[in-house]
Amino acid sequence: MTAERLTQAVRQQLGLGRLLPLGEASDGAWVTEEAALAVLGRSVRPVPGVRLSAMRVELSSPRAAVEPAVPPPPSAMPPGPLTLTAELAAPADRPVPAAADDVRRALLAAAEQELGLALESVDLRVTELVEAESTGSAQAGGPKPEGVPHAEEARESGSAGSAGAAHRAAVDRVTRAVLAVEGVARLVPVLGPALSRVAAGAAVSAVQIEGDPEEGRCHVLLQLGLSPTRRALDTARAAGAAARDALGASGKVTVAVVVTAIDRV
Repeated sequence: MTAERLTQAVRQQLGLGRLLPLGEASDGAWVTEEAALAVLGRSVRPVPGVRLSAMRVELSSPRAAVEPAVPPPPSAMPPGPLTLTAELAAPADRPVPAAADDVRRALLAAAEQELGLALESVDLRVTELVEAESTGSAQAGGPKPEGVPHAEEARESGSAGSAGAAHRAAVDRVTRAVLAVEGVARLVPVLGPALSRVAAGAAVSAVQIEGDPEEGRCHVLLQLGLSPTRRALDTARAAGAAARDALGASGKVTVAVVVTAIDRV
């Protein structure tokens, strides 16, 4: 990987923020902070006149975090209960506690029903009261996921000889199986070897396999863009299962799934 591509990849990852855990430790699934906050921000649109800013998700208690069942990808938070903090601009013509309660309920519902994010609490700080005529477009949208590149096919590291051919065949099998999963819209790679190793590595891939897939002992990293037709966690679980089945030795294969983009409704 050239210095220019490495710099671009690092900047891209920093822009996406951290990876938030989906579900439990056994699920081996994460979602980019950008994609998650976009979904959560859109969930408050039905609440009249509110605007969220400075949204951030943290572990509720580092002591409650647990080790994931699979090797985590770079910048991944460990599974555990989460707390969302945000600044809230509320309409001046409505009681602030009522508006804040509606926002809190919308965020908690979206975290569970649309993402599968273990959001335990929402801390809102009211920073502004907005007059009614100014609130027409004051809806939260969250960070925009459009900056995430789309990719329609996976690329792999390309080892030489028969081992390389076997590796490419394994990547192809996993790719086809994952793209057939309901809710998977496309492959969207953003995490590459350059982000987890000092040495220059291969091009960023949406399906990465470490280890020997022929022997069945390997680790797979999937990076997926999802449609909003299904809860993100459910799609991630199904994609992980499809990848294990495609390699024919599900008991010896670990899979980490990263949701890098979620399409809008």
